[in-house]
Amino acid sequence: MARIHSKKGAFFFKYFFIFSAIVLISFMLIGIALMIFTSGFLRTQDKNTTSLYAKEISLTMTELVESSTTTRNPEGSALILLNSLDLMADCTGYDVFICNKDGSVAACGEMLTGFKLESGGCEKHKSLILSKAYIQKAKKGGFSEFSTMDSFYNSVHSVSMEPITVKDEFTGFAVVAAPLEGTLVNNLRNVLRMFLFAAGLALILVTIAVYIMTERIAKPIRNLENATRCYSSGDFSYKVPELHSRDELAELITKFNSMASSLEQLENSRRSFVANVSHEFKTPMTTIGGFINGILDGTIPPEKQSYYLEIVSSEINRLSRMVTMMLNISKIETGNADLTIEQFDISGKLVTTFLGFEQLVSKKNIEVEGFEDLPQAFVHGDSAMIDQVIYNLVDNAVKFTNEGGKIIVNTATDKKYSYFSVTNTGSGIPKKDIGKIFERFYKVDQSRSTDVKSTGLGLFLVKSIVDLHGGTITVDSEPDNFTRFTVKLPK
Repeated sequence: MARIHSKKGAFFFKYFFIFSAIVLISFMLIGIALMIFTSGFLRTQDKNTTSLYAKEISLTMTELVESSTTTRNPEGSALILLNSLDLMADCTGYDVFICNKDGSVAACGEMLTGFKLESGGCEKHKSLILSKAYIQKAKKGGFSEFSTMDSFYNSVHSVSMEPITVKDEFTGFAVVAAPLEGTLVNNLRNVLRMFLFAAGLALILVTIAVYIMTERIAKPIRNLENATRCYSSGDFSYKVPELHSRDELAELITKFNSMASSLEQLENSRRSFVANVSHEFKTPMTTIGGFINGILDGTIPPEKQSYYLEIVSSEINRLSRMVTMMLNISKIETGNADLTIEQFDISGKLVTTFLGFEQLVSKKNIEVEGFEDLPQAFVHGDSAMIDQVIYNLVDNAVKFTNEGGKIIVNTATDKKYSYFSVTNTGSGIPKKDIGKIFERFYKVDQSRSTDVKSTGLGLFLVKSIVDLHGGTITVDSEPDNFTRFTVKLPK
């Protein structure tokens, strides 16, 4: 048996790295998509939050203005407002202030200390005057955007503005600005950290799974490779281990092993056939050569020469039939068989063929039945090839009929087909061999090859010819009782 190599090869590493690269790229794409969607979500959340705070400040400012008008305590209302702005800015980290309707800053949390109504504003916002575009957008009902607010901020902020309306008159607007760099970047960093941890753990588990999966795929491929290496050297004993699954690879291995068994059987049959044919050719050729030499050198006296020449003629005819049989098989298999189609009677051919076996039938004291009332059965086919079919079936019947046994011949017809059967008594065919007797080189009893002149090609040729004519051949047998071959051919 050839030595088996099972180490991992290029196939395993190739597909392992391909699968691993696909998984890694997939995780990278998922990470990128996650960061994009998370960034969008966080930016939307920031925009919604600043918009909400701006609306609250606007509402508070409106209420305070109306309240100060009623109580005539504007300073107290202003202190409450500034305190609210300062508290909101401290809690959120946002920039919170109120602008006049001309865009200048009117109030912010940093103006709480030393507040004076006519102060110039806090140091941070005193230089800020928003453009008319901002004023117009705020006046129309408020808005939110991501911007540096006319380059007032060094980085992009989530800016929301809401109008302040007192008695249906636009008096200013509330502004809330949240820096994106701080909150957004920190949140994205946290999300990325969690994703990398989860992705790393998943990547390890997936890599292990990919390794196992690739090995499960690659191992049967390596086994198939080992099998082909063995088969190429003529060793068909190695079988690929079966897979416990129902996928295409398992089916391929099952069929591959079946093919190997068939090849092994075919190889054994071929060797047996070569040995049988060599024996079958050698024996008659030795006989022919011995008798011819005996006649030429005078060893065989003249009065016995006719007897031995008849034996030589018989052996030559047998060799001719063997050669013809092998040539016919070759032509049928290659599709080069030329059929000469004609209408003829099967019954007449059966009678003629049995007459040729008259001496053997008499020698074994075989009783032949069925010819007394054998009806005509016409078929449409090649007469010479059907002769070969009948000859082989009759030859087998005579060979395997027991001493003093019986051969029965029958013919029948229907609208489309003609039938004939040859039945002989004898040892019969074992049930385990019934399905194999039409295979090439197959012989039911190998031990008979020294006693019965057979190459294992006769029934194979018979079935090939019958199939070529569009007919069928079947066999029935009972061990130690009888064997019957039935042929159906088109009329």
